[in-house]
Amino acid sequence: MRLLPRFSLQRAIIISVILVFAGVSARAQTTTQLPSDWTNALGSLADKIAAVTKRGESLSLEAKNMSSLGAADVDALHDVLVTDLARRNRRITKESTADATLQVTFSEAVDGYLWIAEILDGAKENVVMVSAPRSATKKSSAKQPSITLLRKLVWEQDARILDFGLVPDAGAESSSILVILEPYKIAFYDHRTGEWRSNRQIDVPHPGSVQRNVLGRIDLRADTAALADAVCSGTFQRPETVRCESVPQVQHADLVMMQGSIVGSYPPLTSACGGSLTLSSGPGDWTEPDFVQAYADKNRQDAVGQPVQFPGPIFALWVEEDGKSARAVSRNLQTGKYEASIVSVSCSD
Repeated sequence: MRLLPRFSLQRAIIISVILVFAGVSARAQTTTQLPSDWTNALGSLADKIAAVTKRGESLSLEAKNMSSLGAADVDALHDVLVTDLARRNRRITKESTADATLQVTFSEAVDGYLWIAEILDGAKENVVMVSAPRSATKKSSAKQPSITLLRKLVWEQDARILDFGLVPDAGAESSSILVILEPYKIAFYDHRTGEWRSNRQIDVPHPGSVQRNVLGRIDLRADTAALADAVCSGTFQRPETVRCESVPQVQHADLVMMQGSIVGSYPPLTSACGGSLTLSSGPGDWTEPDFVQAYADKNRQDAVGQPVQFPGPIFALWVEEDGKSARAVSRNLQTGKYEASIVSVSCSD
């Protein structure tokens, strides 16, 4: 999933998976599985590349996957593009012998995929692009269950959110307490009147200045909230018992950066369709909208279902303790507010 912060250092990791190819590979048998909409879009992209290059010109090809496409799909798309260019008398060769450089980025927009080609020929640069529908699906001999990711917005605020959690309210049956961890405080809100109402706020002491890349995590099972230089503990169901104190700076082993987000070193998400899923945020930076994609494998190569969109960058993504959902902290680029959301999985035949 990179290591650079979206939010200074916290969003400091975003791995752009760069796939460099040269020549036609032996993966051609997979290209027949691509939807016709995708192959048609690649044909249009090859036409546009040919229009700004010379007949017989050799190109070195560098491809980047900045979308939720799986590795197998990107490999197949690469092979189709190479074949289409060859039909137009443009050949792919090694960079050292190429007449020009071709950089292709498989990107993604809210309503579908966006594939961009940059042609660098000395001081001259041309950029062409095509769009392809995300709804296109590959043919399959067996009917597979449909997996859908759902996002539920729980809370939004102007102040930065490090993490959040929901616990049962010990003082009211069938009610919850919302815990919000910020760099300088931990806040508790109850839901007894049909809306979230402030219950208690506790300052988080820091022995020195708070770094811009401060990280924080809530452990609902342990009733603790940990930052690099402070810990809050007590019984979260009873906020009056919670106390915060500064501690020597430590590195939390369970804070991991993956695909631009902080995630916990937890088991994969339990799928409602059986098996398990790995969740990942997108590869963009803190200036862009984001998404969460489910993958069938821990290496994030086999995308499952469609991604769920966010109106801004995701800063933290944690699998819940029960393994059935995940909590995401993001920032809405339109409102400027930080948002706390629950991401869950639904399954249908």
